[in-house]
Amino acid sequence: MKARWIITAVSAALFFGGSLLTSLRDPWFQNLQRPGWLTFEFLIPFIWTFIWVCLTISAIIVWEKTSKQSRPWLLMAMYAAIALLTSVYSPIVVELRSLTGGMIAGGLATLLVYILAFLVKPISQKASWLFLPYALWGPFGTYLTWLLIQLNQGAAK
Repeated sequence: MKARWIITAVSAALFFGGSLLTSLRDPWFQNLQRPGWLTFEFLIPFIWTFIWVCLTISAIIVWEKTSKQSRPWLLMAMYAAIALLTSVYSPIVVELRSLTGGMIAGGLATLLVYILAFLVKPISQKASWLFLPYALWGPFGTYLTWLLIQLNQGAAK
């Protein structure tokens, strides 16, 4: 039971930490050209919240399904790496004004999601399925960042 709260607290700290480090209301970010079909940008924070909750639940399931003798520290480190890469996306893009850096961070996080989903499947299929929202959204987010680079050649690093 204690582990659930620790995993949730670490997850929340990483999730909100990235948000506290930057503001997506930054004028530079707001003035970036976006594809015309991106009419649902206001939903993106809700999508990421859902994804984050799924990953947190997955981590809790994996932790609780393993015995005390074989705690999955490497798997937990991978969950943390995904969370860290995801949470630094906005500070990299907005504060460093680096769309390329954001695309790299997002792409690496997505790659780790695929690897970790495969690794946790023998432990819990449910925990593995909880990666599906990220596995679907991650490539889209990376593609969207690539499009922002294409549309903002002068503004993007």
